[in-house]
Amino acid sequence: MPRRFRPACFDPVLAQRLQAVSGPEPIAALNRVKERECGEPLVDIRKHCPGVRVSRKCLPYLRETVAKKLQQAQDALPPGYRLHVTTALRTKEAQRMLFDKYFAELTEKHPEWSYGTRRRQTCRFFAPYDQPAPPGHCTGAAVDVHLLLPSGRTAELRKPLTGWKSARSLATGLSEKAVRNREILFTAMLAAGFSNCAEEFWHFSWGDAGWAVRVGERVCVYGWVSLPQ
Repeated sequence: MPRRFRPACFDPVLAQRLQAVSGPEPIAALNRVKERECGEPLVDIRKHCPGVRVSRKCLPYLRETVAKKLQQAQDALPPGYRLHVTTALRTKEAQRMLFDKYFAELTEKHPEWSYGTRRRQTCRFFAPYDQPAPPGHCTGAAVDVHLLLPSGRTAELRKPLTGWKSARSLATGLSEKAVRNREILFTAMLAAGFSNCAEEFWHFSWGDAGWAVRVGERVCVYGWVSLPQ
C-alpha cells in the first residue's frame, strides 16, 4: 500500500518571526504610508549579487540597499544553495499591462460581476498602478526569489499543492521537503532584513510601502523609479 501523506509543520519560532513581518496589505493601508523618496540609484544585481542566479527575462535591477540585502541573504544560505531571482524591477508600463490584461480576462469570464468585484479580484494578484502607493516591483524594492539546491536544481517548495493553493507563505498541507526548503529560504531572507508578502511565499521587499505596512512603519523610502538608461 502507498504511504499515507502527512503534512509537515513549520518551525514555530520561524513561523512567528515570519508572521511578524508579513501581515495583510490592504490598499488603503498602503496609501496611508508617507513616501520619502531617498533617491538611491538602481544597481545591476548580476554584478552586485555574484552568488545569485537571475532569470533571463528578469529586469536585473534593484535599489542599491536592497541589492546588498539580497547578497546578505545569499551569504546566509547553507553551503551550495543559491537564490534564484525571477522578478526584480518592473516598469510601470509592464505593471499596467499585467493588471489590465487580467482585469479584461475576468470581465470576459465573469460579465455578471460588478466593476468593483472584478477590480478587487485583480488586486489579489496584481498590485494596482493607479494608486498613490506604487507597486513594490516598480520601486526597485521588491524581489521574487526561489531556492536552488546545491545540485543546481530548483528546490521543491510547493508539493503536493499546486497553483495559488501553494502560494501562502505558511500554507498548510505541504510536504516535509517543501516546508524545510521554505524554512531555508525564509530564514536567509529574514536575516537580511526583508519582509514577506503572506500571500506569496516568493515575494520579499524592503523600503517600499508594502514593507512599511507589514512591519508597522509609517514611512517608506522608495517610490516610482525609472529604468536606467
